[in-house]
Amino acid sequence: MTWLRAEAEGAPLLQRRLRVWEVVHPLPPEDALHWPGTLPAPEPAEPDLTALPLARFVGRRTRLAEGVTWIEGRIEAGGQRRRVARMILDGEAAPMLQLAAELAATLPLLPSCTSLAEEALALAEARAPRQRRSGPPSLAGAEAVEHAFLAALAHLQDVLLCETPTCRLELGPRGVHQSRVAIRRLRSILKLFRPVVDGPDWRAWDGQLRDLAQALGAARDWDVFLGGIGPGTLAALDNDPRLRRLLRAAARERDAAYAELAAILAGEGFRRTVWLGLQLALIRPEGLPEQPLAPFAAQLLRKRWRRLKRVGDAMADLDATALHEMRLDAKRLRYAAEPFSSIWPGRSTRRFTRRLADLQEALGLANDATVARHLASRLAGRGAGDFAIGTVAGFAAGRAEGSRLASIGAWKALRKVGPFWKIDVLAET
Repeated sequence: MTWLRAEAEGAPLLQRRLRVWEVVHPLPPEDALHWPGTLPAPEPAEPDLTALPLARFVGRRTRLAEGVTWIEGRIEAGGQRRRVARMILDGEAAPMLQLAAELAATLPLLPSCTSLAEEALALAEARAPRQRRSGPPSLAGAEAVEHAFLAALAHLQDVLLCETPTCRLELGPRGVHQSRVAIRRLRSILKLFRPVVDGPDWRAWDGQLRDLAQALGAARDWDVFLGGIGPGTLAALDNDPRLRRLLRAAARERDAAYAELAAILAGEGFRRTVWLGLQLALIRPEGLPEQPLAPFAAQLLRKRWRRLKRVGDAMADLDATALHEMRLDAKRLRYAAEPFSSIWPGRSTRRFTRRLADLQEALGLANDATVARHLASRLAGRGAGDFAIGTVAGFAAGRAEGSRLASIGAWKALRKVGPFWKIDVLAET
Protein backbone atom coordinates (compact mmCIF):
# COMPACT_ATOMS: atom_id res chain seq x y z
CA MET A 1 0.00 0.00 0.00
CA THR A 2 1.34 3.43 -0.99
CA TRP A 3 0.12 6.92 -0.11
CA LEU A 4 0.61 9.65 -2.71
CA ARG A 5 -0.22 13.32 -3.23
CA ALA A 6 -0.32 15.33 -6.44
CA GLU A 7 1.79 18.47 -6.72
CA ALA A 8 -1.28 20.71 -7.12
CA GLU A 9 -2.05 22.82 -4.06
CA GLY A 10 -4.84 21.33 -1.94
CA ALA A 11 -4.69 18.00 -3.78
CA PRO A 12 -6.31 15.13 -1.85
CA LEU A 13 -4.36 12.28 -0.32
CA LEU A 14 -4.36 9.27 -2.62
CA GLN A 15 -3.93 5.64 -1.72
CA ARG A 16 -2.79 2.95 -4.13
CA ARG A 17 -3.17 -0.68 -3.24
CA LEU A 18 -2.22 -3.19 -5.90
CA ARG A 19 -3.53 -1.29 -8.95
CA VAL A 20 -6.51 0.39 -7.30
CA TRP A 21 -6.46 4.16 -6.70
CA GLU A 22 -8.52 5.74 -3.93
CA VAL A 23 -9.01 9.12 -2.25
CA VAL A 24 -8.59 8.70 1.52
CA HIS A 25 -9.50 10.97 4.43
CA PRO A 26 -6.82 11.07 7.14
CA LEU A 27 -9.32 12.73 9.52
CA PRO A 28 -13.12 12.55 9.63
CA PRO A 29 -15.02 15.67 8.54
CA GLU A 30 -15.62 18.12 11.37
CA ASP A 31 -19.40 18.09 11.01
CA ALA A 32 -19.79 14.33 10.57
CA LEU A 33 -20.78 11.76 13.19
CA HIS A 34 -17.93 9.25 13.27
CA TRP A 35 -17.29 6.93 16.17
CA PRO A 36 -13.81 6.16 17.54
CA GLY A 37 -11.95 3.85 15.21
CA THR A 38 -14.12 4.65 12.18
CA LEU A 39 -13.46 6.82 9.14
CA PRO A 40 -15.23 7.59 5.87
CA ALA A 41 -14.74 4.85 3.31
CA PRO A 42 -12.12 5.55 0.63
CA GLU A 43 -13.53 6.88 -2.64
CA PRO A 44 -12.53 5.50 -6.04
CA ALA A 45 -10.08 7.75 -7.91
CA GLU A 46 -8.65 7.94 -11.40
CA PRO A 47 -4.93 7.12 -11.75
CA ASP A 48 -2.79 10.23 -11.32
CA LEU A 49 0.64 9.81 -12.88
CA THR A 50 1.75 13.19 -11.46
CA ALA A 51 1.19 12.10 -7.86
CA LEU A 52 4.34 11.69 -5.79
CA PRO A 53 4.71 8.92 -3.19
CA LEU A 54 4.68 10.12 0.41
CA ALA A 55 4.83 6.88 2.36
CA ARG A 56 4.23 3.18 2.06
CA PHE A 57 3.07 0.32 4.25
CA VAL A 58 5.21 -2.80 4.36
CA GLY A 59 3.80 -5.81 6.17
CA ARG A 60 1.11 -8.41 6.05
CA ARG A 61 -2.66 -8.43 5.96
CA THR A 62 -4.29 -11.56 7.33
CA ARG A 63 -7.95 -12.48 7.37
CA LEU A 64 -8.57 -14.14 10.74
CA ALA A 65 -12.29 -14.77 10.35
CA GLU A 66 -15.34 -13.45 8.57
CA GLY A 67 -15.20 -9.66 9.00
CA VAL A 68 -11.94 -9.76 11.02
CA THR A 69 -8.66 -8.68 9.41
CA TRP A 70 -5.27 -8.28 11.08
CA ILE A 71 -2.74 -5.77 9.71
CA GLU A 72 0.83 -5.77 11.00
CA GLY A 73 3.97 -4.15 9.67
CA ARG A 74 5.53 -0.73 9.37
CA ILE A 75 5.00 2.61 7.65
CA GLU A 76 8.05 4.05 5.88
CA ALA A 77 8.45 7.71 4.93
CA GLY A 78 11.35 10.11 4.65
CA GLY A 79 13.85 7.56 5.91
CA GLN A 80 11.76 6.97 9.05
CA ARG A 81 9.80 3.91 10.12
CA ARG A 82 6.86 3.41 12.46
CA ARG A 83 5.50 0.07 13.58
CA VAL A 84 1.74 -0.40 13.26
CA ALA A 85 -0.67 -3.19 14.17
CA ARG A 86 -4.42 -2.97 13.59
CA MET A 87 -7.41 -5.24 13.80
CA ILE A 88 -10.15 -4.25 11.36
CA LEU A 89 -13.71 -5.36 12.14
CA ASP A 90 -16.24 -5.17 9.34
CA GLY A 91 -19.85 -6.14 9.90
CA GLU A 92 -22.92 -5.40 11.98
CA ALA A 93 -22.24 -3.26 15.04
CA ALA A 94 -23.62 -5.58 17.72
CA PRO A 95 -21.58 -8.75 17.03
CA MET A 96 -18.44 -6.82 16.08
CA LEU A 97 -18.49 -4.73 19.28
CA GLN A 98 -19.20 -7.82 21.36
CA LEU A 99 -16.22 -9.55 19.76
CA ALA A 100 -13.98 -6.53 20.38
CA ALA A 101 -15.04 -6.36 24.04
CA GLU A 102 -14.34 -10.07 24.54
CA LEU A 103 -10.92 -9.84 22.92
CA ALA A 104 -10.06 -6.70 24.92
CA ALA A 105 -10.53 -8.65 28.15
CA THR A 106 -7.15 -10.27 27.52
CA LEU A 107 -5.58 -8.27 24.67
CA PRO A 108 -4.63 -4.55 24.71
CA LEU A 109 -7.24 -3.59 22.09
CA LEU A 110 -8.77 -0.11 21.90
CA PRO A 111 -10.41 1.80 19.04
CA SER A 112 -7.68 3.49 17.02
CA CYS A 113 -7.17 7.23 17.48
CA THR A 114 -5.52 7.67 14.09
CA SER A 115 -6.00 6.21 10.65
CA LEU A 116 -3.14 4.55 8.77
CA ALA A 117 -3.33 7.43 6.29
CA GLU A 118 -2.83 10.00 9.06
CA GLU A 119 0.04 7.95 10.50
CA ALA A 120 1.66 7.95 7.07
CA LEU A 121 1.08 11.66 6.48
CA ALA A 122 2.45 12.55 9.93
CA LEU A 123 5.58 10.47 9.39
CA ALA A 124 6.15 12.05 5.98
CA GLU A 125 5.74 15.55 7.43
CA ALA A 126 7.87 14.77 10.52
CA ARG A 127 5.15 15.62 13.05
CA ALA A 128 2.88 13.92 15.52
CA PRO A 129 -0.44 12.54 14.22
CA ARG A 130 -3.29 15.01 14.54
CA GLN A 131 -6.13 14.40 16.95
CA ARG A 132 -9.41 13.40 15.36
CA ARG A 133 -11.41 15.46 17.84
CA SER A 134 -10.68 17.99 20.59
CA GLY A 135 -12.51 20.31 22.96
CA PRO A 136 -16.27 20.38 23.58
CA PRO A 137 -18.73 18.88 21.09
CA SER A 138 -20.63 21.07 18.68
CA LEU A 139 -24.24 20.21 17.92
CA ALA A 140 -24.51 22.47 14.89
CA GLY A 141 -26.88 20.89 12.40
CA ALA A 142 -28.53 18.56 14.93
CA GLU A 143 -32.29 19.07 15.07
CA ALA A 144 -33.41 16.10 17.13
CA VAL A 145 -32.42 15.16 20.68
CA GLU A 146 -31.36 11.62 19.76
CA HIS A 147 -28.96 12.74 17.03
CA ALA A 148 -27.51 15.46 19.26
CA PHE A 149 -26.87 12.98 22.05
CA LEU A 150 -25.08 10.54 19.75
CA ALA A 151 -23.00 13.31 18.14
CA ALA A 152 -21.82 14.59 21.53
CA LEU A 153 -21.10 11.07 22.75
CA ALA A 154 -19.06 10.15 19.65
CA HIS A 155 -17.05 13.37 19.84
CA LEU A 156 -16.19 13.07 23.53
CA GLN A 157 -15.31 9.38 23.43
CA ASP A 158 -12.94 10.19 20.58
CA VAL A 159 -11.39 13.03 22.62
CA LEU A 160 -10.88 10.73 25.60
CA LEU A 161 -9.18 8.08 23.49
CA CYS A 162 -6.90 10.69 21.89
CA GLU A 163 -5.92 12.29 25.21
CA THR A 164 -5.34 9.32 27.51
CA PRO A 165 -2.16 8.11 25.72
CA THR A 166 -0.57 11.47 26.63
CA CYS A 167 -1.23 11.02 30.38
CA ARG A 168 2.46 10.53 31.08
CA LEU A 169 4.57 12.41 33.57
CA GLU A 170 7.29 13.25 31.05
CA LEU A 171 4.73 14.87 28.73
CA GLY A 172 3.49 17.36 31.29
CA PRO A 173 0.04 17.94 32.81
CA ARG A 174 -1.98 18.63 29.65
CA GLY A 175 -3.03 15.04 28.92
CA VAL A 176 -4.37 14.43 32.42
CA HIS A 177 -6.22 17.73 32.44
CA GLN A 178 -7.82 17.23 29.02
CA SER A 179 -8.74 13.60 29.76
CA ARG A 180 -10.39 14.65 32.98
CA VAL A 181 -12.33 17.42 31.25
CA ALA A 182 -13.46 14.96 28.55
CA ILE A 183 -14.86 12.64 31.22
CA ARG A 184 -16.59 15.52 32.97
CA ARG A 185 -18.20 16.51 29.68
CA LEU A 186 -19.20 12.91 29.00
CA ARG A 187 -20.86 12.56 32.40
CA SER A 188 -22.55 15.92 31.91
CA ILE A 189 -23.97 14.76 28.56
CA LEU A 190 -25.38 11.65 30.25
CA LYS A 191 -27.12 13.85 32.83
CA LEU A 192 -28.33 16.40 30.25
CA PHE A 193 -29.94 13.71 28.12
CA ARG A 194 -31.16 11.54 30.99
CA PRO A 195 -34.81 12.13 30.02
CA VAL A 196 -34.17 10.28 26.76
CA VAL A 197 -31.44 7.82 27.75
CA ASP A 198 -31.26 6.01 31.06
CA GLY A 199 -31.08 2.52 32.47
CA PRO A 200 -28.85 0.28 34.60
CA ASP A 201 -26.22 -0.17 31.89
CA TRP A 202 -25.88 3.57 31.37
CA ARG A 203 -25.64 4.12 35.13
CA ALA A 204 -22.99 1.40 35.39
CA TRP A 205 -20.96 3.10 32.64
CA ASP A 206 -21.32 6.45 34.38
CA GLY A 207 -19.93 4.83 37.52
CA GLN A 208 -16.93 3.52 35.60
CA LEU A 209 -16.31 7.00 34.19
CA ARG A 210 -16.52 8.43 37.71
CA ASP A 211 -13.88 5.99 38.97
CA LEU A 212 -11.59 6.89 36.07
CA ALA A 213 -12.10 10.59 36.77
CA GLN A 214 -11.03 10.04 40.39
CA ALA A 215 -7.76 8.44 39.27
CA LEU A 216 -7.15 11.34 36.89
CA GLY A 217 -8.12 13.79 39.63
CA ALA A 218 -5.42 12.51 41.98
CA ALA A 219 -2.70 13.24 39.42
CA ARG A 220 -4.30 16.53 38.41
CA ASP A 221 -4.48 17.81 42.01
CA TRP A 222 -0.75 17.31 42.51
CA ASP A 223 -0.04 18.91 39.12
CA VAL A 224 -2.01 22.01 40.15
CA PHE A 225 -0.34 22.12 43.56
CA LEU A 226 3.17 21.83 42.12
CA GLY A 227 2.38 24.34 39.38
CA GLY A 228 0.78 27.00 41.57
CA ILE A 229 0.43 27.36 45.32
CA GLY A 230 3.43 25.16 46.18
CA PRO A 231 6.03 27.17 44.20
CA GLY A 232 4.22 30.39 45.11
CA THR A 233 4.67 29.68 48.81
CA LEU A 234 8.33 28.79 48.26
CA ALA A 235 8.96 32.07 46.43
CA ALA A 236 7.17 34.06 49.15
CA LEU A 237 9.49 32.55 51.79
CA ASP A 238 12.63 33.18 49.76
CA ASN A 239 13.34 29.54 48.88
CA ASP A 240 13.09 28.28 52.47
CA PRO A 241 14.59 24.74 52.76
CA ARG A 242 11.58 23.53 54.74
CA LEU A 243 9.36 24.41 51.80
CA ARG A 244 11.77 22.73 49.39
CA ARG A 245 11.43 19.51 51.37
CA LEU A 246 7.65 19.81 51.20
CA LEU A 247 7.76 20.26 47.42
CA ARG A 248 10.02 17.23 47.03
CA ALA A 249 7.54 15.19 49.06
CA ALA A 250 4.71 16.53 46.88
CA ALA A 251 6.61 15.54 43.74
CA ARG A 252 6.93 11.98 45.04
CA GLU A 253 3.17 11.87 45.63
CA ARG A 254 2.53 13.18 42.12
CA ASP A 255 4.86 10.55 40.64
CA ALA A 256 3.01 7.82 42.53
CA ALA A 257 -0.35 9.15 41.31
CA TYR A 258 0.88 9.08 37.72
CA ALA A 259 2.21 5.53 38.14
CA GLU A 260 -1.15 4.38 39.50
CA LEU A 261 -2.96 6.15 36.65
CA ALA A 262 -0.68 4.51 34.06
CA ALA A 263 -1.52 1.08 35.45
CA ILE A 264 -5.25 1.87 35.26
CA LEU A 265 -5.08 3.11 31.65
CA ALA A 266 -3.09 0.03 30.62
CA GLY A 267 -5.48 -2.33 32.36
CA GLU A 268 -8.49 -4.34 31.33
CA GLY A 269 -10.86 -2.13 33.32
CA PHE A 270 -10.19 0.92 31.14
CA ARG A 271 -10.66 -1.12 27.97
CA ARG A 272 -13.94 -2.48 29.36
CA THR A 273 -15.14 1.07 30.01
CA VAL A 274 -14.32 2.16 26.46
CA TRP A 275 -16.02 -0.76 24.76
CA LEU A 276 -19.08 -0.61 27.01
CA GLY A 277 -19.58 3.04 26.09
CA LEU A 278 -19.45 2.24 22.39
CA GLN A 279 -21.81 -0.71 22.75
CA LEU A 280 -24.38 1.37 24.62
CA ALA A 281 -24.20 4.17 22.06
CA LEU A 282 -24.14 2.16 18.86
CA ILE A 283 -26.61 -0.59 19.76
CA ARG A 284 -29.63 1.66 20.31
CA PRO A 285 -33.30 0.67 20.23
CA GLU A 286 -35.12 1.62 17.06
CA GLY A 287 -38.16 3.84 16.86
CA LEU A 288 -37.11 6.43 19.45
CA PRO A 289 -39.19 9.64 19.28
CA GLU A 290 -37.73 12.53 17.27
CA GLN A 291 -37.91 15.14 20.00
CA PRO A 292 -36.91 18.66 18.78
CA LEU A 293 -33.57 19.74 20.19
CA ALA A 294 -33.98 23.52 20.62
CA PRO A 295 -36.90 23.44 23.13
CA PHE A 296 -35.22 20.60 25.01
CA ALA A 297 -31.94 22.55 25.25
CA ALA A 298 -33.60 25.85 26.20
CA GLN A 299 -35.49 24.24 29.05
CA LEU A 300 -32.35 22.62 30.47
CA LEU A 301 -30.31 25.82 30.18
CA ARG A 302 -33.03 27.90 31.79
CA LYS A 303 -33.26 25.50 34.74
CA ARG A 304 -29.49 25.56 35.36
CA TRP A 305 -29.28 29.32 34.91
CA ARG A 306 -32.01 29.89 37.48
CA ARG A 307 -30.16 27.72 40.00
CA LEU A 308 -26.89 29.59 39.44
CA LYS A 309 -28.64 32.96 39.76
CA ARG A 310 -30.09 32.07 43.14
CA VAL A 311 -26.66 31.55 44.69
CA GLY A 312 -24.83 34.11 42.56
CA ASP A 313 -26.97 37.01 43.70
CA ALA A 314 -26.02 36.19 47.30
CA MET A 315 -22.35 35.52 46.56
CA ALA A 316 -20.96 38.20 48.92
CA ASP A 317 -22.46 36.35 51.90
CA LEU A 318 -21.51 32.80 50.93
CA ASP A 319 -19.07 30.75 52.99
CA ALA A 320 -16.40 28.48 51.49
CA THR A 321 -18.75 25.49 51.27
CA ALA A 322 -21.45 27.49 49.49
CA LEU A 323 -18.89 28.97 47.08
CA HIS A 324 -17.78 25.43 46.25
CA GLU A 325 -21.39 24.51 45.46
CA MET A 326 -21.69 27.60 43.29
CA ARG A 327 -18.59 26.54 41.38
CA LEU A 328 -20.26 23.19 40.68
CA ASP A 329 -23.42 24.96 39.51
CA ALA A 330 -21.34 27.16 37.18
CA LYS A 331 -19.55 24.10 35.85
CA ARG A 332 -22.83 22.29 35.20
CA LEU A 333 -24.20 25.27 33.31
CA ARG A 334 -21.00 25.65 31.30
CA TYR A 335 -20.96 21.98 30.28
CA ALA A 336 -24.55 22.42 29.06
CA ALA A 337 -23.93 25.77 27.37
CA GLU A 338 -20.88 24.52 25.43
CA PRO A 339 -22.64 21.94 23.22
CA PHE A 340 -25.96 23.77 23.02
CA SER A 341 -24.41 27.14 22.12
CA SER A 342 -24.20 26.10 18.44
CA ILE A 343 -28.03 26.11 18.31
CA TRP A 344 -28.03 29.89 18.86
CA PRO A 345 -24.75 31.12 17.33
CA GLY A 346 -23.78 34.76 17.60
CA ARG A 347 -21.87 37.35 19.56
CA SER A 348 -24.11 37.23 22.63
CA THR A 349 -23.63 33.46 22.84
CA ARG A 350 -19.86 33.75 22.64
CA ARG A 351 -19.85 36.53 25.24
CA PHE A 352 -22.00 34.50 27.66
CA THR A 353 -19.91 31.33 27.38
CA ARG A 354 -16.67 33.29 27.72
CA ARG A 355 -17.83 35.09 30.86
CA LEU A 356 -19.24 31.88 32.29
CA ALA A 357 -15.80 30.31 31.81
CA ASP A 358 -14.25 33.31 33.59
CA LEU A 359 -16.59 32.79 36.54
CA GLN A 360 -15.81 29.09 36.77
CA GLU A 361 -12.09 29.80 36.61
CA ALA A 362 -12.29 32.44 39.37
CA LEU A 363 -14.31 30.12 41.59
CA GLY A 364 -11.85 27.33 40.77
CA LEU A 365 -8.99 29.31 42.28
CA ALA A 366 -10.72 29.14 45.66
CA ASN A 367 -11.23 25.41 45.22
CA ASP A 368 -7.55 24.98 44.28
CA ALA A 369 -6.63 26.72 47.54
CA THR A 370 -8.84 24.36 49.55
CA VAL A 371 -7.37 21.32 47.78
CA ALA A 372 -3.84 22.67 48.34
CA ARG A 373 -4.40 22.89 52.10
CA HIS A 374 -5.67 19.32 52.12
CA LEU A 375 -2.74 18.03 50.06
CA ALA A 376 -0.20 19.81 52.25
CA SER A 377 -1.71 18.23 55.38
CA ARG A 378 -1.32 14.78 53.77
CA LEU A 379 2.44 15.34 53.55
CA ALA A 380 2.85 15.31 57.34
CA GLY A 381 5.40 12.64 58.20
CA ARG A 382 6.36 12.21 54.55
CA GLY A 383 9.05 14.87 54.41
CA ALA A 384 7.04 17.96 55.34
CA GLY A 385 7.04 19.58 58.76
CA ASP A 386 4.41 21.58 60.60
CA PHE A 387 5.97 24.91 59.66
CA ALA A 388 5.90 24.19 55.93
CA ILE A 389 2.37 22.77 56.05
CA GLY A 390 1.08 25.74 58.04
CA THR A 391 2.75 28.19 55.69
CA VAL A 392 1.15 26.61 52.65
CA ALA A 393 -2.22 26.70 54.40
CA GLY A 394 -1.81 30.42 55.14
CA PHE A 395 -0.69 31.22 51.60
CA ALA A 396 -3.63 29.23 50.20
CA ALA A 397 -6.07 31.10 52.44
CA GLY A 398 -4.82 34.40 51.04
CA ARG A 399 -5.28 33.12 47.50
CA ALA A 400 -8.83 31.99 48.35
CA GLU A 401 -9.83 35.45 49.56
CA GLY A 402 -8.44 37.01 46.41
CA SER A 403 -10.40 34.56 44.30
CA ARG A 404 -13.62 35.56 46.07
CA LEU A 405 -13.19 39.16 44.93
CA ALA A 406 -12.41 37.99 41.38
CA SER A 407 -15.47 35.72 41.44
CA ILE A 408 -17.78 38.57 42.46
CA GLY A 409 -16.50 40.65 39.55
CA ALA A 410 -16.87 37.72 37.13
CA TRP A 411 -20.44 37.11 38.32
CA LYS A 412 -21.42 40.74 37.79
CA ALA A 413 -20.01 40.60 34.26
CA LEU A 414 -21.94 37.41 33.49
CA ARG A 415 -25.14 38.77 35.01
CA LYS A 416 -24.87 41.84 32.80
CA VAL A 417 -24.71 39.71 29.63
CA GLY A 418 -27.67 37.47 30.44
CA PRO A 419 -28.68 34.20 28.74
CA PHE A 420 -28.35 33.60 25.00
CA TRP A 421 -30.97 30.87 24.49
CA LYS A 422 -34.34 31.77 23.05
CA ILE A 423 -36.95 31.02 25.66
CA ASP A 424 -39.80 31.44 23.18
CA VAL A 425 -38.98 28.07 21.61
CA LEU A 426 -40.57 26.49 24.69
CA ALA A 427 -43.97 27.53 23.40
CA GLU A 428 -43.48 25.33 20.34
CA THR A 429 -43.51 22.09 22.37
